[in-house]
Amino acid sequence: MPLIRAPYTLISSTRSNIRDELINLFLLENPGTGKGTNCSKYEYTVDSFSGYSIVLNRPARFNKGFDFTVSIPTANYLFKKTNRYHTPSHDDILLALTYSQANYPTQYQLVKQHLNDVYNCINISFSSGSTLGYFTDYNNNLHPIEIIILSAKWLFIEQDITYWNWSGRAMLWNELVKKNLV
Repeated sequence: MPLIRAPYTLISSTRSNIRDELINLFLLENPGTGKGTNCSKYEYTVDSFSGYSIVLNRPARFNKGFDFTVSIPTANYLFKKTNRYHTPSHDDILLALTYSQANYPTQYQLVKQHLNDVYNCINISFSSGSTLGYFTDYNNNLHPIEIIILSAKWLFIEQDITYWNWSGRAMLWNELVKKNLV
């Protein structure tokens, strides 16, 4: 089955409605007919900033059902020194924010505000051409911190879908609080 690529713009602005909206989007997907090339595959471009895209990939590699991965495919494998990939983990998010906080302390106050906004389901947008700071990849190349904020937004949503009956988005948020990044 061919990979289906589609842009998607989130409309909802509450945890419950965002969860419902995304699940309803996934319910529209065509079923697969088996594994490998018989699996239906989807990529949803959900956010972008300064030439970088945030993409949801379905199905997720290990989980089943409504799970998805969040990737930054336009960034040429930013994360990890071995087994390089473009799907930021929680640790990758923490490292990027820590770097930005240490190296761009004045702008980091706005980073914190944007993280608070996305955690609280407030839609944000960034002006093209300016940045709140940067983070480094495994080769010490700089990338705008805005793509990490947008990735965190979708990781919060992914956790709400996967862990709704537990703490959902609070899992990543509590890590950010513990590290004094928000």
